[in-house]
Amino acid sequence: MVKKLSSDDSPTTMVVYLLLLITPFNLMLAATDWTMPSGGVAWGMLLAAGLFTGLAQWAIAKAYAVAEASFVQPFDHAKLPLNVLCGWLVFGWLPPGRLWLGAAIIIASVAFITHWETRRK
Repeated sequence: MVKKLSSDDSPTTMVVYLLLLITPFNLMLAATDWTMPSGGVAWGMLLAAGLFTGLAQWAIAKAYAVAEASFVQPFDHAKLPLNVLCGWLVFGWLPPGRLWLGAAIIIASVAFITHWETRRK
């Protein structure tokens, strides 16, 4: 979808729309466990995380705009294991079992589609 949208919209436009549309959902998910950060370091980390997230989304959108989706997609899928690794190293958080189930479904789907597309050619 990002590849198709990149023919009409800039990566910046796509990222702004993504962040505007996903923010209400993230607020709903965070509302049950949210506590206000205390101190400048916590706010700085939150701002840095937001900045880096926006930058990462922009880089992926730009990559899809200039390269073939089949080349970019593996890098996009690397986000999940890297996010889990960072969550474990920085916060000591291990994701629940349903995350691993979802990741397995995504990996199996990508493997199936790749195999199917290869056989079609």
